[in-house]
Amino acid sequence: MTIITDLPNELLEEIAIKLRTQYYDSNRFGNVLADFSLVCRAFYRVAFRYMHDEPDLSATERDLCTNKRVCEFLRLIQKNPGLGYVVRTLAIGPWDPTELSRKWSKNESFMKSYDFLKRTIESKAVQEEDVERLNDHPMSVLVAALFYLLPGLGYLHLVLQSSKRDEPLSTRWLLLAMDIAPLPFGEKIRGMELEYIELDTTGVFPCRTTLGALLGLPGLEHVRFTSEDAANSLLLAGTYSQLPLSQGVENLVIAPEPEPEPESTIVLSSAHSNAYERFRSFDPLCKQRLLDIRNTSSITGLSFYNNPCSTFSIPNIIQASKELKEFDCFIGSRTRDSREDVQAVHRALLEHKDTLEYLSMSYYKGFGNRHNPNFQLDFSAFRRLETLQVSMLLLADIDAPQIIIGNVLPANLDSLAVKIRHPSFASPGVCDWDEVVLCLITKIAGMRDAKLEKLNSVDVRVINHPAKASGSLKLKEARRMMNEMGIEFTATTYDPSGLLNYSLWTNSEVYMEAWYNRIEAEEWILGIAYKLMAE
Repeated sequence: MTIITDLPNELLEEIAIKLRTQYYDSNRFGNVLADFSLVCRAFYRVAFRYMHDEPDLSATERDLCTNKRVCEFLRLIQKNPGLGYVVRTLAIGPWDPTELSRKWSKNESFMKSYDFLKRTIESKAVQEEDVERLNDHPMSVLVAALFYLLPGLGYLHLVLQSSKRDEPLSTRWLLLAMDIAPLPFGEKIRGMELEYIELDTTGVFPCRTTLGALLGLPGLEHVRFTSEDAANSLLLAGTYSQLPLSQGVENLVIAPEPEPEPESTIVLSSAHSNAYERFRSFDPLCKQRLLDIRNTSSITGLSFYNNPCSTFSIPNIIQASKELKEFDCFIGSRTRDSREDVQAVHRALLEHKDTLEYLSMSYYKGFGNRHNPNFQLDFSAFRRLETLQVSMLLLADIDAPQIIIGNVLPANLDSLAVKIRHPSFASPGVCDWDEVVLCLITKIAGMRDAKLEKLNSVDVRVINHPAKASGSLKLKEARRMMNEMGIEFTATTYDPSGLLNYSLWTNSEVYMEAWYNRIEAEEWILGIAYKLMAE
């Protein structure tokens, strides 16, 4: 009689993958393959790879202790040496940024941690003598050691937070490890995400401290910077960024060094002294490393999602790439970014005018346009640009209801999306959102024959307006003009105040846009409830 274990391993692997996918899609935590692997030896051999190819050592799941999980994972690799070659995607962090162990004195702590790190790197394995003492080392050392046990890593997701002692998150151990030997995943890693979850009150932001150490990886193509809600944190904490967008990385402010500790009775050897001297000389902000990779990085895509851009020197990051193709940046209305900062990003992007294909720049500063005219960014120089998503504030001068676009759109454009912040162009009784949309579409239609021959779709989104984008005569006229030219046209309105019609909230795109603008769930739920009661 044929039984399931008689099936080829390829089919058993498909079963394991399908099981894991369905389990994750049901939003349940845990590793269902752990139970699957206990059925029999055949299932264990099949499941082992898929149990550990995407380990999540971050603290976002069940509030698990990252230190404990990293030590357990290192012990697991020590028992199963082939496991390190299985891992393809790693999520890890946040970890304690302490540089030296509290268990030993300063000199002894460095000596023990350095020897452990050196042994691990040179042998490409955790030694038996180190297994029981992993908890004694600072997390920064354990993370640096773990990276050298994952030669097949292709995607890295670092979750970072600031030190509670107002110190920047240190990358000195990683830099020292890279001084001993190159990172083993090298050219294999294609993507990286740096997520920070807490504002550093010193003005030094943790993503920046890992920036220069990892952006120079030779195979890295896509980098994403994310934050939970850093713009709100800036306001609530009352912290002013020490690095405006337009300021270069060479002007980064380094947090002061802590007070020197009393000398230990243990004297370092000559080799340890040299290593410690290098360790202390490393700049944890990696300023010079970021400058050194200018125009040489293999990165083709950069995304800055929901982050206070003024905490990064974004122009320097852009200039690191030798061939940037995709760029996505949200410059929030709450992050004190000036028009000079935005223009500095645009100037840096112009260095990639011959390679950039996708560009998204959202800027919701909300200048009072009747008293302080907008500024335009000229996108016409981006010869290969096919998709442009941009705020009206960056595309046109607006003197309600007049719009002046000029010759700022590239001829190769296939898709155009424009976001309009309603209070930035209108006041009661002067003009309405659909009038501005019609004016915009009229301008685009006038450019179609002369320049925009490849344009296939236009999407206009009006923010902070409760009206539905439906039966307006002006919108009907805009649609007629676009239809005559064979251009797909959509118009969307949404109001982040939470008092929208219930039918609008059933639209997932509208919901995601409102969430993107950091609207608390309770507000829109109450808004829906009030609306339903009124009906």
